Amino acid sequence: MPKLVGATSTSGYFQQHPKLYNGLEDDPILDRSAKLFLPEKVYQQVYPSLHALCDLVIDPKTLALVANAEHDLPYIKGTGFSSFGHPIPDALVTSPGWKELQDIGIRNGIVATGYDSALGASARVVQFLKLHQWGPSSAVVTCPSAMQDGAANVLLRELQRISPGSRAYDDKEDNRSIKRKVFTRAVERLLSIDPAIAWTSGQWMTERPGGSDVAGTETVATYEGDNGETDIDGNPLGPWRIDGFKWFSSATDCGCVLLLAQTEKGLGCFFAPTRKLDPEGAVAMNGIRIQRLKNKLGTKAVPTAEIEVRGMRAWLVGTEGRGVANIGTLLNVTRLYNAGSSTGFFGRGLAIARSFGRVRVMPSLALKGLPDKLRTLPRYTKTIAGVTLTYRADTLLAVFVAALVGKVENPDSPTAAIIPTDHDQVAALMRLITPVSKARTAKNGIAGLQECMESLGGVGYMENQENPEMNVARLFRDANVLSIWEGTTDVMATDTVKVVKGKLGAQSIGAVDAWLKATLSSNSTDPYGAKSSVDLSAEKAAITKAWSIFVYNAQSRSIDELLAYGREVVAEIGDVVCAALLIADAENDNDPTAVECARRFVRTRGTFGFDGKDVPDWKAVSQWDDKISFERDPPAPKPRAKL
Repeated sequence: MPKLVGATSTSGYFQQHPKLYNGLEDDPILDRSAKLFLPEKVYQQVYPSLHALCDLVIDPKTLALVANAEHDLPYIKGTGFSSFGHPIPDALVTSPGWKELQDIGIRNGIVATGYDSALGASARVVQFLKLHQWGPSSAVVTCPSAMQDGAANVLLRELQRISPGSRAYDDKEDNRSIKRKVFTRAVERLLSIDPAIAWTSGQWMTERPGGSDVAGTETVATYEGDNGETDIDGNPLGPWRIDGFKWFSSATDCGCVLLLAQTEKGLGCFFAPTRKLDPEGAVAMNGIRIQRLKNKLGTKAVPTAEIEVRGMRAWLVGTEGRGVANIGTLLNVTRLYNAGSSTGFFGRGLAIARSFGRVRVMPSLALKGLPDKLRTLPRYTKTIAGVTLTYRADTLLAVFVAALVGKVENPDSPTAAIIPTDHDQVAALMRLITPVSKARTAKNGIAGLQECMESLGGVGYMENQENPEMNVARLFRDANVLSIWEGTTDVMATDTVKVVKGKLGAQSIGAVDAWLKATLSSNSTDPYGAKSSVDLSAEKAAITKAWSIFVYNAQSRSIDELLAYGREVVAEIGDVVCAALLIADAENDNDPTAVECARRFVRTRGTFGFDGKDVPDWKAVSQWDDKISFERDPPAPKPRAKL
């Protein structure tokens, strides 16, 4: 009998390292979403750059920047004041990793792509696909990116409102030409792909009296007129003085900010650069002092702070008393980013779980001469398949919202056939489904990442800073904020119910009706005109019936009753829309796995009434579990270049 030898720190069994692959090659739903929501010409046009970004986000150099940003956390230099009591202009210190990740996002047009006129209505879809891949590798620089995009959106609308010849006016600000110059320059910076020029933006709404409830805002805006101070471009800072305290300020290192403040006529929305030129021409803070940085569960690299605003100079956006409505357009954008982050993090977690399942050896099986990889265990693949199905549905839902936003912003631009052409219908769909998407993807992303983390066993619970590509724990920590940022799940549920029962209720329900009929039509065609041969008639009938029941209940019940069951409202709308999208995806090319996903989603969700009526053979189910979990084999290794 051979002598038994114990393992040491350098000998014995060592698990093979899992490997991440290019998202467009490894993640079927990413590529399928691009094909479903982009015209073929646009898909072919953007594929090379998107593929290159998918390589960049898993490059060890990029992931090393994330590790640096997580290790060297932001801090305030000294006390924030000079030895003689002057506020230090750049008291906030962030890591080299954070700064370089900011620059990578800017250079790759994470924000600018959404405004690419050459892409038209497809711009938001292409932007979403980039965000989906970039978010998990960004140390959440996508947070200031979201605010940056939202600020650009708000200022572009305001520039249109105060354009020459328009009837819009500000009863105190009479120099519209200067305001246009200031906002035009700000938009140039917000949409620049040059890190030396680009600004990120803050969105400072939250105060001590409430989070999403801004009625108790204690920040005050006073009109004083031009005081001669200028921003770093030499433009006037603004005629309004802002004083107050903001309880949360994500993107504290931003170049400009949108914030709410009380005026004589109610809440107003204001724009302000964060820096100005002092009398000697040096850069100084525009009335901003950081009180302290927040210590959070996740998003550790994001410099979130408590901010005292004292004597900040700013410009009014819109009219006094309409601040919530004026800043509200920003929320559609930031909630889209939230859904992009949720599904992107979820997708990365699944990519890690798949990579681990492919290489993890089970010694007990190997000793018996059985297939010894983790992915061969039916219980494992069943869990991963269930999580993957949720991810698949949520990603389609989120990209659908991106396509709707793109069509609203570019109504005359052609888009994929699954998007309606009627502008009012598109706007109504966007208004109803955006909060549903934000709420659903955030909650499912958190739960899904927990499953991905658990699927790795103890390794999944580790921070894995030595191998940042495997750090599901970081993704899970960061993802937990996504159900809170931009409105909690209950806030999203309340918003959804108010749409259904409000003045836009009939229009929104009618828009979903029309879209479902077109999408579930027996004559459905894929985006490129080919008729489908897949028979999903039973599933389509179940979706139509479920929607009819929802509409009846929504219309017959009071708003108070629906508010009490707001999360159920969100779940039912989300189930119906996700199911229809899964069918559209399946009918796009009759792909067997896509068809199985569509059928499985409808037949396993209680919303559609199939409970207990469909009990397929467990062996057949297990085979499909494996196909859904590991739909694509790893890409073949690329040949090494000859030296």
